[in-house]
Amino acid sequence: MTPARKPSAALTRTEFVQQSQAILAEADPNLIKKSIAVLSTFTVDLMKPCLVVEAAAQGFLLDLWLAPFGQIEQQACDPSSLLYQAQPDVVLILPRIEDWVPEAGYHFISLSPEDQEALKTRAISRLQQVAEEIRSRTQATVLMANFAPLPWLAAGMADSTLATSQISFIQSLNDALAAVCGRLPGTAILDAARAAAEVGMRHWNDERMTYLAKAPLSLEAMSALAAAFARRLRSLTVTPKKCLVLDLDNTLWGGVLGEAGLEGIALGPDYPGNVFVDFHKRILALRDAGVLLAVASKNNEVDAVQALDHHPASLLRRRHFSAFEAHWEDKATSLRRIASHLNIGTDALVFFDDNPTEREWVRGQLPEVTVIEAPASPLGYAKALAECGCFDFAALVKEDLLRAGLYEQEALRKEMHTQATSLDDFLAGLEMKMTAGLADETVLPRIVQLLGKTNQFNLTTRRHSAADLQAMMDGGAQVLWFRVQDKFGDNGVVGILIATPSEESGAWYLDTFLMSCRVIGRKVETAMLAILEKLLASKGATTLTADFFPTAKNQPAALFLPNHGFENNGKQWILPLAKPRPLPDCLSPEGIFTQL
Repeated sequence: MTPARKPSAALTRTEFVQQSQAILAEADPNLIKKSIAVLSTFTVDLMKPCLVVEAAAQGFLLDLWLAPFGQIEQQACDPSSLLYQAQPDVVLILPRIEDWVPEAGYHFISLSPEDQEALKTRAISRLQQVAEEIRSRTQATVLMANFAPLPWLAAGMADSTLATSQISFIQSLNDALAAVCGRLPGTAILDAARAAAEVGMRHWNDERMTYLAKAPLSLEAMSALAAAFARRLRSLTVTPKKCLVLDLDNTLWGGVLGEAGLEGIALGPDYPGNVFVDFHKRILALRDAGVLLAVASKNNEVDAVQALDHHPASLLRRRHFSAFEAHWEDKATSLRRIASHLNIGTDALVFFDDNPTEREWVRGQLPEVTVIEAPASPLGYAKALAECGCFDFAALVKEDLLRAGLYEQEALRKEMHTQATSLDDFLAGLEMKMTAGLADETVLPRIVQLLGKTNQFNLTTRRHSAADLQAMMDGGAQVLWFRVQDKFGDNGVVGILIATPSEESGAWYLDTFLMSCRVIGRKVETAMLAILEKLLASKGATTLTADFFPTAKNQPAALFLPNHGFENNGKQWILPLAKPRPLPDCLSPEGIFTQL
């Protein structure tokens, strides 16, 4: 990766150009290549160096194609347009509200509620059609920027007194646009409104360039929007990390617990303790979003737990941490144990420690762990965590919000397992129910998420996008999801199967078979295959062909095919589909299985 010589937000226009030229000339092979097309209502040529520099900082090498301004619908709706000749991976759409919905600006006060609703419907319908046109002709992801606020309000200071203020109307446009993207596979929002808020409207526009060149964004705005785009691109491409590992002393509170005691550490309503309390809030917000928390601290465990559970100002409690390593061994060892306990790879860990010596030790021992360079002052902790980008999710699904609780449930299952007299008794005691269904828009984000991050029980490790899946389903593929519940709780959607019809009559191919590691060893994989066999039997299938592509992590799936009757012909694995196998007794079916 080509590093910026100084923070990109501080670069001049000339420095952006120089750095972008260097990045493109070097063409670092470690950067992920992406072909990007940009459609906009205004001139974006001056933004190109910002996009290249910010994308490189996030690990991408861009091949950019910029349409002439004002060509969004023309390029999207014409199958022979230059947009489609460019064959982009991502189409970035930048509509400016002054251009796309001009009546929402100067004319807003005179609009009736019915006029406003009709205006919103037209504006969003046009953007929806653009997205649908592109998605119908390409596999490209459509990244749609929402509307930044206007530089001035029609009613001025009286805007908030209007029945529907101009500000709330623009927000309703953005809400409607987000709803459209939520329904259309392969589309996502780029939050330009948030970028404008961070920059500030006084600095967002360049009046001189607006009138001279139809290029309304200031350098600060272009830099911020390019940075938001690059980070969004990364969230859509790279799987986020799973666990934040935290030190305690001078990280979650000020001072050293072993020296200052519970009453002496800095944690409370006044400075500097309030800085650490706010850091607790930021960490808990990550936990709510599905990030697992763990502790790696050189402390006596009893003292550490007492500080968390009994300090009156501590928002973080011992129960919030899914793994807890407080002792006097080295921290690389602690991180290995945390990964093992959570059944995740060490490359899924992010380490936050105020001590530079500890950070350097972990970097040297576990280079795959992401180590956040904590600032010297705790005042910068929350910002460093927010800007690390390690926990940027493409979308949040139900399973993310339940994740921390799932590990608490898993501890109860392990306790039950140790007390069971046999595996069959354990599985029967779980009282498992399996629900299966065909993919639709409501579950597609979770399917894409599992495809992107499941490594252990995954036969082929194919990373299909939402756009890929939609194209496969349009071609007749059966995309199945599986949810498992038991007496301890809901595991969520934990399994995905994709079977595609072959040209030979009756022949099907098992494109994808994956299962979350949280249900390995419960005969769930056998039940998934049984349900697929029954579904394919209803379609007259006679054979199912499969591959196993070994990786460094998918050894748990290595024997699945031979153990389930697939025979190897020297190239692939073949399963005759004479009669669907029965479901394991320990699983009660619901959903599609009962309808076949």
